[in-house]
Amino acid sequence: MPARVRKLVFDHFVEHGAPPVVEELMGGLRISRDEARQALVGLEGARHIALVPGTERILMAFPFSAVATPFRVTAGPHRYFANCAWDAIAFHAMLGQPIRVDSFCEHCAEPITVEMHGGRAVRVEPSPSIVHLAIPAARWWDDIVRTCGNTMVFFASPEHRDASDLCSTHGAGASLTPDLTHRLGIPIYGRKLAPDYARPGKEELSAHFAALGLSGDFWRI
Repeated sequence: MPARVRKLVFDHFVEHGAPPVVEELMGGLRISRDEARQALVGLEGARHIALVPGTERILMAFPFSAVATPFRVTAGPHRYFANCAWDAIAFHAMLGQPIRVDSFCEHCAEPITVEMHGGRAVRVEPSPSIVHLAIPAARWWDDIVRTCGNTMVFFASPEHRDASDLCSTHGAGASLTPDLTHRLGIPIYGRKLAPDYARPGKEELSAHFAALGLSGDFWRI
């Protein structure tokens, strides 16, 4: 049951740019409200989605956001909101098609555009723009809404990163190019829409991080 619910949730987001409500899950899968509720809670526990606290409403289905964010993604005729800068880039791996990300510098609100095609960034404006992850990997899931909403962002340049309140609050963090951000997310997002998708485990992710040259305490999970 959870796998069927997960697939419907993601397919609905792909088509509509918004999550299904519980009643749509009930009707689409011919299940009871309690079955739908239990499946959603299970999917949240397995880190596929995040619910609005105290409700059965879907807030996040990574990389999709159900609410407006500074991370807008365009893929063909469709437009989506991503949860964070990393999730925005991850749409390319998930959809397997060209995307354009329109966002802003966390420090100065300068518009940032990233176009991904064929597994790489073919346009980055301003060209020094980076994706910055402010808190270590082991803490991402302490509060995933806060992590995505406040600590995984774009900066127009390393200088803007260094001048930001985010870095003065959380420390050095890790800064990645859009290309490296895309490669970082492939194991997590590459098969996200497959019916039998399963999140990679800690060992697989740790090996992937190391293969990309991402090591040390920040990347330890």
